[in-house]
Formats: sequence, structure tokens, C-alpha cells
Amino acid sequence: MKCKYCDETFAEDDDLVLNYFEHTKINHYESLSDEDRIMHDIRENMIKSKTNHDKFKKETGDSDLFFNSNDSDTV
Repeated sequence: MKCKYCDETFAEDDDLVLNYFEHTKINHYESLSDEDRIMHDIRENMIKSKTNHDKFKKETGDSDLFFNSNDSDTV
């Protein structure tokens, strides 16, 4: 994938979107339009939120796997 703001090319791997996002943030943020900056900031907040959530799940365990035996119908 090629950057639309410069000639840098990114490898087609699992980190493609994240690498492109970071490249844009570091090298081209000032040249983005107001609308593109808003979308970039929203994406950045979403990525941070997901990263924090994944780290929290890893540290505390997956809350979806906890069951309350008092609510169970099995004996």
C-alpha cells in the first residue's frame, strides 16, 4: 500500500493499517484537512480504548467467562 501523501510504501501484513495510521500521524497530520483530522483523532481514541480494554482483559481475565452459581438452575 502506498501513502497518499508521499511515496512511502507499506508492506502488506497484519500491521498495515496501524503502520499507515502511525505514519500519517507522525509525518502528515498537519497537512490533513479538518475533517480528516477529526476522523484521525476518533480512530486514535478508538485504538487507545481497544488497547486499554485488551490489556485490562489480559490482566483481570475475561469477565464473560465468570458465572454466578447462585443464578444457575443446575444442582
